[in-house]
Amino acid sequence: MTRSKMVMAALLGALMVLVAGTAATAQDDPYAPTTGTSAPTTDTTTPVDIPTVTVVRGETIDVSGKACAPGSEVVVTWDDGTVLGTFTADENGDFTTTIQIPSNASLGVHLITATCGDLEQFLNANVLAETVDNVDNGTLPRTGSSNTGPLVGVGLAAVVLGGAFLYGARRPRTQS
Repeated sequence: MTRSKMVMAALLGALMVLVAGTAATAQDDPYAPTTGTSAPTTDTTTPVDIPTVTVVRGETIDVSGKACAPGSEVVVTWDDGTVLGTFTADENGDFTTTIQIPSNASLGVHLITATCGDLEQFLNANVLAETVDNVDNGTLPRTGSSNTGPLVGVGLAAVVLGGAFLYGARRPRTQS
């Protein structure tokens, strides 16, 4: 009798583990390229916390910054000294512009510098490839099942059926 109680306890534990488990689901990638007509916008910052944007050669991105002198000239340069753009800060000293990543940029991380007067602001550009072919517009591929209910039900039924067979095989038979 003790053995059958142990088997039933083990089956109940296995059943609880099956019911409590959850299926893995794919989630949106916050770094995936955005769809639409506008380029992604990334603020430039000071050297303490330089953000990184992932790009491909020849891609255009929007960069912006703050704290320039109102109306000052802002020069954006690539890490090899190539000027990517020159423009004027607005009346608040803020700037936003679209720049093009050089088509001959080597793969890896490059430093983009926006200079206005004595102030420099930075942005890292991680150049990954020549082109990116996102067949499904940048969404993650679906993995796993979107409907795990039937699979859990089949597994649960198999555990219960196996437990019943085990219990029946171990039960002492009475003689008439």
